[in-house]
Amino acid sequence: MMELNFSKRGDALIGQEMFRLLDLSKKIELEGKKIYHLELGDPKNYRFELGDPKYYRGAKNYPPGRVINKTIVSLLNSDVGYASSGGLTALRQKLSEYLSKKFGKGVGAENVVISTANMLIFQILDIVCEKSDAVAVFTPAFPSYIATCGYVGVSMVKVPLSAENGFNLTKRDIDKAFSSNPKLIFVNSGNNPTGAVYDEEVLRYLLERAKKRDCWIISDETYGMLSYDKKYFSMANLDYEKLVVISSFSKVFNIPGFRIGYAIADPRVARKISLSTSTLYSCLPLFTQEGVLEGIPVMDAFAEDRMKYYKKLCKQCTDILSRSKYISCTKPVSAFYLFIDIRKLGIDDKLFCSNLLEEYRTVVTPGASFGWKGFIRASFCGAVDDVKKGLKQIVSYADFLGRNLRKKSPPVKKSRTKGE
Repeated sequence: MMELNFSKRGDALIGQEMFRLLDLSKKIELEGKKIYHLELGDPKNYRFELGDPKYYRGAKNYPPGRVINKTIVSLLNSDVGYASSGGLTALRQKLSEYLSKKFGKGVGAENVVISTANMLIFQILDIVCEKSDAVAVFTPAFPSYIATCGYVGVSMVKVPLSAENGFNLTKRDIDKAFSSNPKLIFVNSGNNPTGAVYDEEVLRYLLERAKKRDCWIISDETYGMLSYDKKYFSMANLDYEKLVVISSFSKVFNIPGFRIGYAIADPRVARKISLSTSTLYSCLPLFTQEGVLEGIPVMDAFAEDRMKYYKKLCKQCTDILSRSKYISCTKPVSAFYLFIDIRKLGIDDKLFCSNLLEEYRTVVTPGASFGWKGFIRASFCGAVDDVKKGLKQIVSYADFLGRNLRKKSPPVKKSRTKGE
C-alpha cells in the first residue's frame, strides 16, 4: 500500500477516545446486543411537543421545548442561509445583556463571539500561541485540551492535581504551573472529568499571577451552571484583557448535537475568533442560533432544574459504586461525571474499559484520555435505567477482578453479560 506521507500536524491528530469507543460500541449494537452508554456527556430521554411553551417537561432530561420548537420553526421558515461569522447579532446582544446582569458589569455584544466550544479551544490556541510556547494544563483534563495542544504543536506542561484533595485546584498547583513560564493556562471549573468546582480565592490568585506574568487564561466554564453542591465562581467576574471565558449551550440546554457555544473576551480577541471562524467553517447554522436565542430567558430556570436532578441522581449513582470495596469515587459537586479510582485492581484503565465493553456491554472512558491513568470516567446523564445498570456492571467487573487479585494478569470474565 502506498505511503501517504501526512504532515506533522496530520500525524499529531489523536482525536477523543470516547468517540472511538462510541464508534466501536455502535458496531456491537448492530449485532443486536444491548450496550450501556456511559462514555459521553450526552443527555438522553429527549421528548418534546410542538407548541409546548414549557422549558422542560416533567422531571427528565428534556431540552427546553422553546429551543427545539424555535429551531423547527426556523427550519420551516427556510432560515437555512449564512449567518455572521461571529454569531447571530441578536443572539450576541441577548447573551451580552444576560451576562451583564449575571456578573453585574458591562458585557457588550462586542465581547461575545459564538462558535462551537470545542472549536474555541483550537481557535484560541491557534490565535495566541507559537510552537515554541508552553501551555499549562491541570490534569486530569478534558481530552480536547491535550489533543489540541498536540495538534497545534505547543509544548504542553501537565500539572497534576491531587486525588486525595478531591482534585481541587490550589495555589501551590498554580505556582507549579507558572514555573514552566507558560504563554497560556487552561482552567476548568466545574471540572470534566472530576466534577470539582474551584474556590473563588484560588481563581483570583490565578488571575493575579497571570497578570504579573503576562499570561493568557482560557477558563472553560461549560459545566459551571450545573454546580449543585458548591457555589460556582465565574472568572468572567474578573477583568483581564488576556482572559477568555468559554462555555457551551450543549450541557445547560441538553443539546450537544447543536454544537454551539460562546466566548467572552476582549473585543480584539473576539474579532480574531470571528476571523478564524470565517476562515475555517464560515459560520454556525442560523436555525440553531435562533433556537438557542429563544432559550436564553429560561436558561437559569432550566439550569436550576437540572442541578436538582443531577444532585439527586449523583447520590443514587455513588451509592451503587460504594457496593464494591475495590473501587472508589470522590463525589462530584458539578456536572454529571464520576471519576472512578480503579487502582486497587492493578489493571490498566484502557484494558479495563476494553474488557468492560466486550464482556459487560458497558462503555466508559479510560482515565488515560484525561492524562490520568488508573481511573475511568462514567457519565450519568443518559437514560437513568441504563446508567444504573451500567454502573452495576462496573461494580460486577470490579468485584470479579478484586477476587482474583493474586493472579498475574487481570482475568476477563467469559460468561453471558448480565442484563442481556
